[in-house]
Amino acid sequence: MSAFDDYLAQLHRLDQARRGAEEAAARTASATESLGQRAERLAERAAARRTAVDELAAAARVAAPPRVAGAPLGGDPAMEIDAAEADLRAAEAAFEEARYLAHRPPWLPRWRADERNGLIYGLFAFASLLAQLLVLRVVKADDLSGAIVLAAIVVACPLLAFGLGWLTIGVAARPRITDEEQRLERNFRLGLVLCGSTLIVSCFGFFS
Repeated sequence: MSAFDDYLAQLHRLDQARRGAEEAAARTASATESLGQRAERLAERAAARRTAVDELAAAARVAAPPRVAGAPLGGDPAMEIDAAEADLRAAEAAFEEARYLAHRPPWLPRWRADERNGLIYGLFAFASLLAQLLVLRVVKADDLSGAIVLAAIVVACPLLAFGLGWLTIGVAARPRITDEEQRLERNFRLGLVLCGSTLIVSCFGFFS
């Protein structure tokens, strides 16, 4: 090989090395630009979610969660961004859960209205039944006045139980955030049936 051919081979190798360096630099710049874009989008999503959290807290009349400073980056930027995106997805899922619960009653929020109201009426009906049985055991209907007092107390117990259940539902079943067209369900007939049935049971116990 002549000196000129050797010179051309050297130039060819240098040109290949230059092209390789330029391609590597372009890939690095593209990766850096991609990470920067992901970080910018991540910051925008986090800021929008923080605003939504503050608005939800204000609507629910509770204190917004405190702002916590992020930990300083110390590892691979791509891995840090991947971890931050995973954390943001988890935070967004938790936000959707909080928004759902904010529009539900604070007590037994995942129950249906008739189930929750049935439990409330049932508890007061049970207390009413115990009170009626106690009255029937203690109060004696030896004369007309005693019978009237006994009947009044026994009839008043289911009515009182229904009224207390009605008021309790107004407190326990009212969500923190209510829509204008959303109506509080109290299950009027269910309450009358549950509380009124105790009168039948007490009368059966009295005459048996």
